[in-house]
Amino acid sequence: MPFPLSFQSSIPPSQDHSSSLRLPAQRRISIPSSHRLNTITEGPRPANTSGPAFQPRSILRNSVGSSQAASTRTAPPPYTWKAEPHAGENGLAPVEGDELAELRRKEGYKDVKRGGWGRFVLIALTVLAIIALAVGLGVGLTMGKKKTLQAASSTVGNPGGQFTGAPSGTGSQQQFPLGEWSFVTALRTVATNCTSNAATWSCYPYTVFDASDAATNTSSLATFNWVISNTSSIYATNATEITNESGIPANLSISSTNNPFALSFTDVSLSYVAVAGNVSSPHYTFSFKLPKTVVPSPSVTSDNTASQCFFNNTILSGALYLHADRSFLGGDQVTSNATGSDTNWPYAVEISQTSAGGQGVPDCYEIANGQTGKPIVSELDPQRASDECICQYRNY
Repeated sequence: MPFPLSFQSSIPPSQDHSSSLRLPAQRRISIPSSHRLNTITEGPRPANTSGPAFQPRSILRNSVGSSQAASTRTAPPPYTWKAEPHAGENGLAPVEGDELAELRRKEGYKDVKRGGWGRFVLIALTVLAIIALAVGLGVGLTMGKKKTLQAASSTVGNPGGQFTGAPSGTGSQQQFPLGEWSFVTALRTVATNCTSNAATWSCYPYTVFDASDAATNTSSLATFNWVISNTSSIYATNATEITNESGIPANLSISSTNNPFALSFTDVSLSYVAVAGNVSSPHYTFSFKLPKTVVPSPSVTSDNTASQCFFNNTILSGALYLHADRSFLGGDQVTSNATGSDTNWPYAVEISQTSAGGQGVPDCYEIANGQTGKPIVSELDPQRASDECICQYRNY
């Protein structure tokens, strides 16, 4: 509805200083008057002219003045604030009319906290799955390796030079040939060619075996107590295939036991040799330098002074067979397989000490009051390098 005419003025707003809305002053336009636009002015509306009814901006707006007609539409009820109900365990107040709020108000309902039992169960199941996977992989790899070793051990005669083996045993039952063994032998050969004086070379037990003399079955016995250990989980056994004459590394080592009166050495590598066409040939071999000391009896000096001789380049070697049978039975009569004793090596054995002749062989000294004295030279003549001194032991 239009405002009453009493509120309007015929004075343009730009010229009425009391008006809050002032229009900018009219500018002169430098164009021909014929082309000027006519000025549009708005004067007071005649009293008898009716215009469109003035619509209020909002149905919620109150009437302005007494001249504004009342609206036929009713306003919405006034907004009233209502306090929210008591918050639940999770600190959130339910919204009135919400289904979640209705559920919370039910008796016996409890809020499920974030990270509660659901997360705990999920984490526990994840951990159990990881553990089960690790155990399964471990068992699978172990069984696979065991089957591979078993399959490899059953292969014999492969000329490729690779050998099969077996894992190390545990406890008292160890996989052959691991363990501590008694190599019961007899002194079979003695040679003194490397020295000009035979008294400077001697071989324990100083009695050579003689098949025609039964007494030598015992007096010629020499037992070597040695330990065989594996240096790898795969090593050569008596089921390993054929090799060339030089053999291959067996991944085994041999050591002497703690006996101050016996030959002493530690962790000497074994080789495996199995020549084609010889069923009894598979064996382990070893060879290394081990100086030999001999106390000559009688003395090698002209004045019968006590002496001691050293063969510094003596070679200790051995062959431990894996199929060839032993034939010398004297060892079985001396060493038993009772609990606490070493087990006899079940196959043939050959062990030897060898020293070649040459300058300074042997290297002998006088002994005075238990101390090494001056060297003995004039009584000993060097022998050729091709001449050897030998102590050979066998059980066949």
